[in-house]
Amino acid sequence: MNRKNLFLLIVVFTILFTACKKNLDTPPGKPQSMNELVIPDNFNWETTKDVEITISISGTKEYQAKSKVSVFNADPASGGKLMASGNATPGNSFTSNMRIPSHLTLLFLKMESPFGGNQAATVPISGNTVSYTFDSQKSSGNLKLVVVEPACGETGDIIVTQTSGTIDITGGATYSLAGTFNGTVNFTNSGGTLKVCGTVTTGNVNMNKTTHHLVITQGGSFTAADLGFGAAGTITVYSNSILTVNNNFTSKGNLTNYGTINVNGSYVNSEGAFENYGTFNVSNSMSLNSQTTNINGCKIIVAGAFAQNSPACIFRMLAGSYLQVGGACNITKEDTYMYDGAMIKCNTYSANSTSHVYGIGSRSLIQVNGTVDFNGSMDGPITIIYNPGSTVNISGTLTNDANIMLATNFTGYIPQSACNPVGYGEPPIVDTDLDGVPDEFDLYPTDPERASNSYFPAEDVWGTVAFEDLWPSKGDYDFNDLVLDYTGYYVLNAQNDVKDLIIDFRVRAVGASLNNGYGFQLDQITPDQVEVVTGTIHESETMPITLNTNGTEANQPKAVIIVVSSVESVIHRSTGSMFNTIKTNPAGTWDVTTVTVTFTNPVLQSDLGPEDFNPFLIKDQHRDIEIHLPNMAPTALVDPSFFGTFEDNSDPGQGRYYKTVNNLPWGILLYEQFDYPIENAEILDAYNYFSTWCESGGTAYPNWYANEPGYRVPASIY
Repeated sequence: MNRKNLFLLIVVFTILFTACKKNLDTPPGKPQSMNELVIPDNFNWETTKDVEITISISGTKEYQAKSKVSVFNADPASGGKLMASGNATPGNSFTSNMRIPSHLTLLFLKMESPFGGNQAATVPISGNTVSYTFDSQKSSGNLKLVVVEPACGETGDIIVTQTSGTIDITGGATYSLAGTFNGTVNFTNSGGTLKVCGTVTTGNVNMNKTTHHLVITQGGSFTAADLGFGAAGTITVYSNSILTVNNNFTSKGNLTNYGTINVNGSYVNSEGAFENYGTFNVSNSMSLNSQTTNINGCKIIVAGAFAQNSPACIFRMLAGSYLQVGGACNITKEDTYMYDGAMIKCNTYSANSTSHVYGIGSRSLIQVNGTVDFNGSMDGPITIIYNPGSTVNISGTLTNDANIMLATNFTGYIPQSACNPVGYGEPPIVDTDLDGVPDEFDLYPTDPERASNSYFPAEDVWGTVAFEDLWPSKGDYDFNDLVLDYTGYYVLNAQNDVKDLIIDFRVRAVGASLNNGYGFQLDQITPDQVEVVTGTIHESETMPITLNTNGTEANQPKAVIIVVSSVESVIHRSTGSMFNTIKTNPAGTWDVTTVTVTFTNPVLQSDLGPEDFNPFLIKDQHRDIEIHLPNMAPTALVDPSFFGTFEDNSDPGQGRYYKTVNNLPWGILLYEQFDYPIENAEILDAYNYFSTWCESGGTAYPNWYANEPGYRVPASIY
């Protein structure tokens, strides 16, 4: 009898004497067994999806130092785990082909700039791509401020559909306009709120009552020939929205801006609150005379002069904010506060004896092109710098690290940002290994070949590969013959190429009497690209593994790593042949095997994509019998004569592998830890929506394995 026929005979007896009996307590409405499932031909039993991640950084100033970008499976403040990280600069995006659980619909992205400031965004997954651009100029000590914008057409709104004529805002009602309007806007005495999400062009508008409110939101635009704002009403401009006043503009109401306000004339805040967190452009002069709130939280550009000249007038320049004055900057009254890197840039600067400037936090800067006439007081970390040849008169007081100096003597740094388009100086960046990644973002600051880690499934998260081991015959589909957990990461260099692949493995269950091993193939990597493999365990006397000098398996055209030649080397049984599959048996323990693959030269992430990681089971110490995931090709050492025998329906010529005629698999992979069925429980008996998931081709219940109400049958799960 030849070897193949003898093996097939052994398989038949193994099925008869070791196959587990079926659970007859299948809930109504589900197929009674795996054999009843109707599986689409193109379904590969994937609980994951592969997405191409591209994170870019825009900016007008390209520094050599790199920003750190990170991808999380959720907001880390809510328990999200790090999945990938790398480096990016303007013009050099971070790209990665990542594998994620199929049910995941959002990713949390973060950018940390070496020039100061962090940004974060929650981004939807569109198909198989995620693309997002951070603005490298949006810099702040904190993450970017997020303001919830009101929408037009909310409950209770009066919808305005007219495109011309007159709109009366009356009766205290809220009016929503999402279209285009060119006509008259009339706020009556009883007033109300006009909410603009579209485009409004109007003439003179009078908002002179406390009941008058204008809201520009959702990318809306409001242009007025003249705007009277003579009482404590409110105007609020939200992000990406615009208010334009084509005349001088005097404000006595409460003006709040998160978007853009353009004043084509002079602006005076005489009584109301002024709060700017966006861009505020003034084509002539600007005066702050109000004794209430005056806040700049982002950018003010004044073409003419700027004055702060009312008693009890307080002006606050928040962290990273910017004020640019084309003419004279006159601080004649009361208090100015500058926080954490705020910056004022003006042509001349004058501060009289009744003015007080306070620096809070990190150093702020006042940059003056011409004359400096300082007769007030300045306290805290603020520096006034001036150019050589400028006239400088200093008769005021400087305390607590406040100073005035030549610009050439200033060694500080104010970062460029969306709020501050110019910045000043160069950042004090430490890069010990000179790889272009600042030490603060470099996980390997003294190693120029390594800089960051990208994780799979995610940092401190285990995934699972679960196998049936009777191929080419079908098993009992409890998927616990080998339950192999894995977690790992790529070590990337400064160019985001892979220098090392490090994977931890643990055998959590062996619901079989066969002595199996396991390994993996890197489908796009050849053995000569590998410098060394460490951490593998080859202690089997019945199946010796022949290795190349670098630790990869010999006689293979692709890089194949045999992690463990026998699972018995890495588990510690408590009793019996079934390891951690019978609840009444004492639990066994396992060792964690750490395998490190170091590449001779860094390889592209695209050559180590998740689709190129090909794990397999070696059956019962027969090196030429491998069991792979559906449609994953075997290694070169497999015996192809087993394909198409018994219940296997592989067709190598068509790229079809390890499926039955009705498309059942011998292995599944999850990007989360799998709570596997107990012995004698088919997976259909343990998970109520497993059949719905696979018969839908993976579209329904992609999280069928989740610990959600109604998803599981706890008695059938180990």
